[in-house]
Amino acid sequence: MALLSTTAAVGVFTAPAEAAATGTVYLDTSGERGDPISVVFKAGSGKKNTVVVTRSGRTVTIDDRVAMKPGKGCKAVKGDKTKVRCTTSLEIGQVVTYLGSGNDKVTNRTGLTLFANGGSGADTLIGGPGDDLLRGESGADRLYGLAGADFLTGGDGNDALSGGDGKDHLQGGKGNDREYGGAGDDTMAQDADTSGPDADLLSGGAGTDMVSYASRKKALTADSDGVKGDDGRKGEGDTILSAEYIVGGLGNDHLYGTNGPDRLSGLAGNDVIIGNGGNDVLEDYAGTNRLEGGAGDDVLESGTGDDLLLGGAGSDTVDYNWRFVPVTVDLDGAIADDGQAGEKDTIGTDIENIHGGQAADTLTGNDGTNRLDGSEGDDIIRGGGGPDTLIGGGGTDHLYGDAGDDHLDGTKDGTVDTLDGGADHDTCAPNTDPDTAVNCES
Repeated sequence: MALLSTTAAVGVFTAPAEAAATGTVYLDTSGERGDPISVVFKAGSGKKNTVVVTRSGRTVTIDDRVAMKPGKGCKAVKGDKTKVRCTTSLEIGQVVTYLGSGNDKVTNRTGLTLFANGGSGADTLIGGPGDDLLRGESGADRLYGLAGADFLTGGDGNDALSGGDGKDHLQGGKGNDREYGGAGDDTMAQDADTSGPDADLLSGGAGTDMVSYASRKKALTADSDGVKGDDGRKGEGDTILSAEYIVGGLGNDHLYGTNGPDRLSGLAGNDVIIGNGGNDVLEDYAGTNRLEGGAGDDVLESGTGDDLLLGGAGSDTVDYNWRFVPVTVDLDGAIADDGQAGEKDTIGTDIENIHGGQAADTLTGNDGTNRLDGSEGDDIIRGGGGPDTLIGGGGTDHLYGDAGDDHLDGTKDGTVDTLDGGADHDTCAPNTDPDTAVNCES
């Protein structure tokens, strides 16, 4: 179970301490070897800028509505004080713009990465086909990533962020923000508790999109049902319109899925996670949690606390695959007897399948139809009653079908497995000559 990272890419660039009266454009070649050459635009103080960036080969042109001065590696266009061209014999990697205190606009019409800092004022920042980083700062800003894997940060104020095509990261900041992921698998990351209970609209759009509250410490509720103002911590008023993947925080959270396929991650805290309809993945990392799949074929990944795992309708799986210590897991419904030593998980009888971990596990089915997969390690797997599928995985495994018409698969891994079909008509696939197969009818 891989942990998630939704840390904002802050500090990539910082605005100048004080702007000059007239804007400047220059080439920045001061980076260490291998860093891209940058074309840098710094707006003049008190100016309203409308900047358009274009490129032809190794020449980048900065065009504004107000006059500016050329700096290192750049020249003014003859007869036009609002246009500067920068040419270099080396490849230009990115364009950096620092806008001022007005209601400014910058448009990237190159294939280069744009790092745009809006400054104060109600700014409009428009990326291009590349991977852009747009930061609104203060004011009611509008940020458009367009194509590429973009990183959009609104800052203070009621901002509108639109990722466009590509795998984008959106973070509204303080204020009542509107975040639209667009096409692609996007992430909409909410700020920490200290930023205030802002009522944000979060709409992922096409793709598999994530809403993340991972930086939160207080309890919250989140779902993707589209009901206005029912998400976030108490009194926050977020609205999640479209997200297939919701990440909770460090508090005692309640996460709910839709009737489609969802992924819900609780992180720390004593969480309640309910998948509802669809084939869902429910996961948690710490605390005493309740994971309930609902309808559909669900996967429940338990953390290291004493969790209650309920499958609901469908063929559901409890997954310990990320564990590197032995686990003992059964499907008998007994209270607090599952997981690693001292864990005390409770697995309901409405879960049909077990996926073991990386160590020497003991897995036991029930009288229903089960699929028991040992994964790695020297495992002992018992089917119980019913027609079961037992898979040894890596390691020296012992598979016992017990009652029912079972299929035992030792897995082709070069180790010596023991396959015992038990009663009824069983199929064994030892896969390696040293394996031992008994009570197997085919």
